[in-house]
Amino acid sequence: MNVQEKINKMENCRGKNHDLLEFRQWLTDAIPNHTALKKIQVAGTNGKGSTSIWLRDLLMKKGYKVGVFTSPHLIHHTERIRVNDTCITLADWERIYDQYEELFLLHKMTMFEMDLWMSMAYFIEQQVDYCIIEAGMGGRLDATTALDYEACLITNVGLDHTEYLGDTFEQIAYEKSGVFKPNVPALTTEDKPECQKVMELVADYMKTPLCFIDCQETDVLRWNGMTFHLNPPLYQAKNLSLALETLNVLGIWLEENEIQQVIDHFKWAGRYMVLRKDPLVLLDGAHNVHGITALTQSLKDFTGKIYFSVLKEKDAPHMIELLQSISKDITLVEISSARLYPLEKLGYPIITVDELISRLLDTKEDSLLCGSLYYVGEVLEKWGNV
Repeated sequence: MNVQEKINKMENCRGKNHDLLEFRQWLTDAIPNHTALKKIQVAGTNGKGSTSIWLRDLLMKKGYKVGVFTSPHLIHHTERIRVNDTCITLADWERIYDQYEELFLLHKMTMFEMDLWMSMAYFIEQQVDYCIIEAGMGGRLDATTALDYEACLITNVGLDHTEYLGDTFEQIAYEKSGVFKPNVPALTTEDKPECQKVMELVADYMKTPLCFIDCQETDVLRWNGMTFHLNPPLYQAKNLSLALETLNVLGIWLEENEIQQVIDHFKWAGRYMVLRKDPLVLLDGAHNVHGITALTQSLKDFTGKIYFSVLKEKDAPHMIELLQSISKDITLVEISSARLYPLEKLGYPIITVDELISRLLDTKEDSLLCGSLYYVGEVLEKWGNV
């Protein structure tokens, strides 16, 4: 079996994660040094990946070696495990997978559990100074919550994955707050009073020091007496504020010029990603109502075409309605995912990804592609082969 076949085999291991105490015990028996890693957990509905990369870039600016675990990947599975800005190599991925495959099969682990396990093994090997660990879904039952942390973050609370997490803000806030641990600082930029109340109740019960960070979505960020100028999109102001305050709580201080340098060079594949400047081709993996709202607020002057694709479990009609506020020229794009929304129900023209790429190469109009990270990943892969 070659390495790609092993990845395919792993990606077919879907389902419910195991009990957290059980998973932790398996990990501790096999890789006891995972407890010595300094880790920061990032949970929330949107912005987890961006916040993780802000943390990584700020820590790297101070000279730290940083392991980053994120999901999903855009093009290749190895994107999920990185040290600094470099993905794990296929050779290292295969070596670690082979080392633990028997245990993976014995315990019938899910893909996500295997990914997390392999990231711990790799980060220990690489002797990283800090690990940034992005939660998968929710928090209370997420495999990442089985680990120890220096700080636990919640970016925000939105109505997503409602079939698993509940269909009210309060229910989802409770699931996200499941990452709280006794005496481990928790920080969030969530500002809805009903969500804050739930977080306060959970934090009080868990004896978790909780910090609410007040930040406006603006291109000028003022923090701790310093002023920073942000590049679009505006929603990154909250993610950056959360990262900065977290490092402050952990006693890691950056100078104003260091932070501005990180801001000036910040990028995260698939999030507000410019494929071409003139005419503009902009990709953003916003994949739920909360994310599309933040995106449209950052694109009030956009007047081009929108190419939209979305998964079946999302509130597609509401997402379309929000996009109509910036452009009525919407085309749907059929991607290869088995989870694709029945696009014919949305009442707009439908094209394939190949047809989309042809249009983008020929068009003289600005274009926005959004609605799904899987969609963005498929476009990036094909665009790279043009």
